[in-house]
Amino acid sequence: MSIVQFTRFKTDKAEEMVQIAKQAKKIFEKHGAEFLRLSRFHTGVWAGEWLVATRYSSWEVYGKVQEAVAKDPEFTQLQAEGMKIAELQGRNIAVGIDL
Repeated sequence: MSIVQFTRFKTDKAEEMVQIAKQAKKIFEKHGAEFLRLSRFHTGVWAGEWLVATRYSSWEVYGKVQEAVAKDPEFTQLQAEGMKIAELQGRNIAVGIDL
């Protein structure tokens, strides 16, 4: 069962968003996330918004990563930089079903 967190941001600062996501990827994967990916919506009601998706192998790993990231001073600084250029639009968590 995988846990995927989706977070949407709104910003017109594309280069800065990509650079922040690259740094966040290193931090999240260092702490145990399977991946962090950045996408941009090109159609629909969220067109122009950004999507950050992180995947975890279980709820236990998700919790451990969230706790570690919350205590990571590098991420705290990065998050503050991100909030200067982007506005959080929403966050969802999806739980994978093993078939």
